Amino acid sequence: MRIRKSCAVLLTGVLFIGLTGCADKSEPQSSTVISMENSIHEETVSAENGESESDIQSEPVQSDAELEEELKQYRKEREDLIQEANGLVEGGTPDEGKYSFDLSGAFYESQFDTKELTEAYAAARIYVTDTLGITPGTKMAVYMCIDPRILAIYADEDKGVAAGYENSNIFVCEYCDESGVWKYLILTREGKGSAWNVIYDGDCYKE
Repeated sequence: MRIRKSCAVLLTGVLFIGLTGCADKSEPQSSTVISMENSIHEETVSAENGESESDIQSEPVQSDAELEEELKQYRKEREDLIQEANGLVEGGTPDEGKYSFDLSGAFYESQFDTKELTEAYAAARIYVTDTLGITPGTKMAVYMCIDPRILAIYADEDKGVAAGYENSNIFVCEYCDESGVWKYLILTREGKGSAWNVIYDGDCYKE
């Protein structure tokens, strides 16, 4: 009996020391577990709401409705700056600082020389007036494209309807149809010096 009692006391002491040691080591782990549980809870809530981490961190800066309103104002100002003198039509450039949409893609024109631009706009104008039969209600039939959603074709590896063409052989511009809706033309050519041809008329180059 003495031996059994001694063993029981000894085992009780070892168990107490073991439990005490585990408790000391588990304190920082408890904080980690709580932190992980909170993180998992937040991710679960976001997932239930249909949100991802990228959605939360990168919300759209401008809605389509807001963009359309700004494009409308820009086009009106652009139209007001057009002047006709001695049979020549000259346009001005609105103050881009007043608008929040990205016009950096509009500088695609800088990769074409004057002759190339003249030929591209001429081909687009013929398409609008002759093929579509639209008589411009303004002084110009076609304009430089200012919609960043269309200008994105130059930075996009997927050129959509212009797949297979390099940027140097893609030209985009815009026109207003008879119902007052702005649409976009995409022209391509086989290479420098080749004729421009309209391959797309619409509002999204990915169609």
